[in-house]
Amino acid sequence: MKVLLATDGSETAMAATKTVEQLAEHNPIDVTVVTVSYDPQRYQFHPWVPECTEQENARTAKILSDAKRALDRTCQSVSINHVSGVVMPAILDEAEKRKVDLIVMGAKGNSVIGRLLLGSVSDSVASNANCSVLVVRSSDTFDFDRIVVGYDKSVASREAVAELMQMKLDDQTHLDVVSVAEQPYVYLGEGFAGPPITLGPEQIRPIEETGEHIASQIAEHYPYTEWHTPVAAHVGEVIVRQAEATKANLILVGDTGHSMLGELILGSTSKYVLRHAPCSVWISRHHTKTTSDATAEAGDAVAAN
Repeated sequence: MKVLLATDGSETAMAATKTVEQLAEHNPIDVTVVTVSYDPQRYQFHPWVPECTEQENARTAKILSDAKRALDRTCQSVSINHVSGVVMPAILDEAEKRKVDLIVMGAKGNSVIGRLLLGSVSDSVASNANCSVLVVRSSDTFDFDRIVVGYDKSVASREAVAELMQMKLDDQTHLDVVSVAEQPYVYLGEGFAGPPITLGPEQIRPIEETGEHIASQIAEHYPYTEWHTPVAAHVGEVIVRQAEATKANLILVGDTGHSMLGELILGSTSKYVLRHAPCSVWISRHHTKTTSDATAEAGDAVAAN
């Protein structure tokens, strides 16, 4: 797996480094560590630029060397890169250039001249990346021994599970699969919603079967897997509540992409989870990789013929 670790030396960024280090204990990982600084060209007329740039370069060099030293022990390869510019686009550009499978970053960070708080950056990166993104929120735990998986039978959620199953985790890991029977409302106009429509057993049972089926597949590898099919109006809220109730340290959700439809439906769920979760969040876009692989294979087959 090719990983891009975005770090600024903050507490949660160091937790993100530790997370990559521990994932690499049992998984082959090639990691690029990147730190983004302000672009001195934007301030070239200010007299403080040379001194500030020198201090920033020294600070960044230590951050990168410390991260490399930590990751060299477990990762297959570690490369470091210091780039200048606007943080979010710079991270996404590095991810695209290196064709990474996963971006890992802390939820909040340190601000310097020209830099937004990483809390805003992590949200933007997770929303706009073309690959999966792991936002590390906890600073005191790194083992994903309790995971909540949001599952709705979509291609995105199926491939999210597939991405998870490709990782090697402790066989004692507890997983809670949450398939929400979404409570529909009748909208009366002017922004008012009428009473919710009652779901009967015939509407709920197919969703229960979906959750039970995927949970049984996961349980072949991780026997401590349970499935839940609550009825609720807000999918993201239910997933977050499940994580709070079980003291989970990771939530996994699939994201459909950046189409308007995706933003209005599943996109809203993944964004809600990212912003309200009490733990780390893995937003999977594994389906975009498998789709592009399938397209490439189809193109190769056409070319061969």
